[in-house]
Amino acid sequence: MCHARHHHYSEARRPAEDPLPQDPGIRASDEERESTVSLLRQHGAAGRIDVEELEQRVGSAYGARTRGDLDALLDDLPRTRSVAATPRAHPSVRHHTGHGWATFAQVSVLLIAIWAVSGAGYFWPAWVIVWWGFALVMRTGPRLLRLR
Repeated sequence: MCHARHHHYSEARRPAEDPLPQDPGIRASDEERESTVSLLRQHGAAGRIDVEELEQRVGSAYGARTRGDLDALLDDLPRTRSVAATPRAHPSVRHHTGHGWATFAQVSVLLIAIWAVSGAGYFWPAWVIVWWGFALVMRTGPRLLRLR
């Protein structure tokens, strides 16, 4: 156990739940920005915001300085349980879904089939396969190492 007072003091003062609209003048954290973007995307998926407006609001969320700026992006949207309680997959469940590897394999096979049917000249599917594969390795590699 650490005996420094400042550690215990900061933990004791930290609220259990820090709702966004509590003080609109407080600077927003990256976590609060990400939470707002997640809510905006859920509203977009529900059809409440069109794609252009969603892009604009997401950009504004990432540029927001205060909690009030973030709250203003959600003011005209309902705060329903269905949006806030959208089930998220547990990280271990996402691990078993393959992180997009199945989709990568299917699209790669489709691209190779199109390449073969179109005359099998220059192997252009390699550009997609290499870069997408690299992105997947970068995305899943650190997670796989942490699980071991």
